[in-house]
Amino acid sequence: METALSTISVLPSEKLEVAQFTRMLKSEILADDRDPLEILKRLKFIEKVFADILTDKDIEEHFLTEAEKYKEKTFDHLGIKFTVQEVGTKYLYNDSGDAIWLDLTKEVETLKEKIKARETYLKSIPEEGTVCPVYGNFLTRPPKTGKTKVTVRL
Repeated sequence: METALSTISVLPSEKLEVAQFTRMLKSEILADDRDPLEILKRLKFIEKVFADILTDKDIEEHFLTEAEKYKEKTFDHLGIKFTVQEVGTKYLYNDSGDAIWLDLTKEVETLKEKIKARETYLKSIPEEGTVCPVYGNFLTRPPKTGKTKVTVRL
């Protein structure tokens, strides 16, 4: 009987296998006559499955429990290094009762709002440019960079 774990067991599990599988998959995607958007859809669903599993709290705890059995912070197992470490550490400064910190964050928020307003203004400059009413220098609309790609909403 096919299980979800048996399905993923056929996927690469070594660095060399990952590189080979990636090259092979790329070659097949580019050479195949199947609908590329169907392939993209499947890849995005696979990506979501793995992202959901790797961020699931119960599964994270299960992996951590197993790794802690090795008694070392970093250990080799199955040909790779595993490390048990604290990640995503956050200090809750607003809970410290520090009035200076609170005042500074209010100033930062005010500056962020001013910067956002200025960026909105700069994006609205006409194509031919304009003169800055405050400093008298010539302003042009800021150039934009980016790329066009197909996005998928699941």
